[in-house]
Amino acid sequence: MARLLDEFVPCADEVWRLQRGKGCESDVFRSFAEDGHYANRRGKSGTRQGIFVVTPKGDLLGSWNSRRPEVVERNLRAALREWKDLRRRERLPEEDLFEGVERPEDLYPEDGLALRVFTRDLPRPKGAELPDDWRARAWNIDHFWLTKSEAEALAQGRLPRAAAVRLARLHARDNVRGQTKPFPEESIRRADLRARVVKRRGRRVELELIGEIHVEESGTWSIDDQAPKTEQTRSFEGSLLGSAVWDGTRFTAFELALAGTRVGGTRYNERRDDLGPAPLGVVLQLAPDDDRVAPSLLWVYGWSR
Repeated sequence: MARLLDEFVPCADEVWRLQRGKGCESDVFRSFAEDGHYANRRGKSGTRQGIFVVTPKGDLLGSWNSRRPEVVERNLRAALREWKDLRRRERLPEEDLFEGVERPEDLYPEDGLALRVFTRDLPRPKGAELPDDWRARAWNIDHFWLTKSEAEALAQGRLPRAAAVRLARLHARDNVRGQTKPFPEESIRRADLRARVVKRRGRRVELELIGEIHVEESGTWSIDDQAPKTEQTRSFEGSLLGSAVWDGTRFTAFELALAGTRVGGTRYNERRDDLGPAPLGVVLQLAPDDDRVAPSLLWVYGWSR
């Protein structure tokens, strides 16, 4: 499989933005996403998730919605055969399809702080074990960004209220097994992250990070793609603990854990038979410099160029 992938340029993007957004990227995506494995489901499916093999010109060579290795390999080989049968003029566009495009990663905080966020279930008491299938191994990854002023404020003692609320709304949500919407701002009961100096050497400062998050929302929604809407409550309450190093201008080390109890489910997060209460864990770590993937819910930030 690794050798086969050398023949392709793998990439990933947020399908919801592409299938519903405006601009050339969304236009090109929709031009091929409605074919392939969605050809007979036009207008009947709320998502266009899947794997698409497309030429630089935008022509579809293959598509499917499966992560099974044998399915992926079979379809990649079929797409590669089609690609090799194409002449050069059939492969390349006559003009740049994406000239002047603006992307979420353009808002990357060059002088701020970019973190990777990992979410997973935590071990449960005996007798309340996780199911013996993929759900027991499920985890998710996202990103959390801070501006320069927000990072500086945290280094000086406390994360600003707006950023702490953003952290609670986006990363105290249970997306371990699937997508789920952000908590609304009015659901915030507590969102606080503080820093305490534990060692100082010149401009270099070692910090202890502590805080609390409590979010709770009640309303009417479905917890199953096929189920009707009913009265529901979802919540998370937990504590933050971590450490960081500030060199006077930026964080050079950052490790923060959020652990607590979650309750409830939403339409796409696969909790229909596991509403809790149950333990949930989140870890935030420095993102590598070459990781500029935008937070999945960047629109909640309200940032603009």
